[in-house]
Amino acid sequence: MSKAYLALLIVLLFGCNIKPKQKTVPPPPPKPGWKTIDLDEFVIDVPDYFTLKFEKGIDSQPGSLKGKDFDLLFDYGRFCDTLVMSEQEYIRQGWWKDEGITRFVNKRLHPDINWIKTQVTQTKPCNKSDSTFARGCDLIASCVYKSYKFKLPIFIPQEVKNHTVILDTIQRHYRRLVIPKKGLKGITGIYMRKQEAHMFSGISANAIVMATRNLTDAQQALAKEIFLTLRPKVKGK
Repeated sequence: MSKAYLALLIVLLFGCNIKPKQKTVPPPPPKPGWKTIDLDEFVIDVPDYFTLKFEKGIDSQPGSLKGKDFDLLFDYGRFCDTLVMSEQEYIRQGWWKDEGITRFVNKRLHPDINWIKTQVTQTKPCNKSDSTFARGCDLIASCVYKSYKFKLPIFIPQEVKNHTVILDTIQRHYRRLVIPKKGLKGITGIYMRKQEAHMFSGISANAIVMATRNLTDAQQALAKEIFLTLRPKVKGK
């Protein structure tokens, strides 16, 4: 075997296992009249007149982005507030079962019902007869605990009713956008964290929450446009 052939064989065998260097594609620049603000693991685009101000925190980094007629308050850390729940999240969370069992189940006949182990088999909008059972309820849940079947009312909190919650992902990050329903005042905000980092995974990571309140329609449109530019920072190598 010639030396030239042997050298070529070595290159083919070992060179194929060499991984090409990954190129980091820079994000597009902000639109004209806007700038990018660095928030450690995240970045966000805002109009040029917004200014960044950090505050002193205990276990997180609070601060604000100050605009002309409204400010965006933020908190960055591992224990950030997640803003408003959606109606479906509130139902799945199940805390309402504790109050419902206390108020609407006969404890003399069924003293040992555990709300955590109570399963919900169905929910339906409440009707007139349900309102007689639990005035003002929004939904009726069919529940089972061991062999006992019963119904519980669900009262959706007004804050949950007043907001639209949009859940999606961006660059392997979970994103929650909260907006008041049309004609109502309330929270306009965003929450973001890594998808794999949550209380059941055993993985912790920093998250960011940013919000403001009681905006006009024009202010809310601008705040939403700003929030939708929030993204994980692309780290160069």
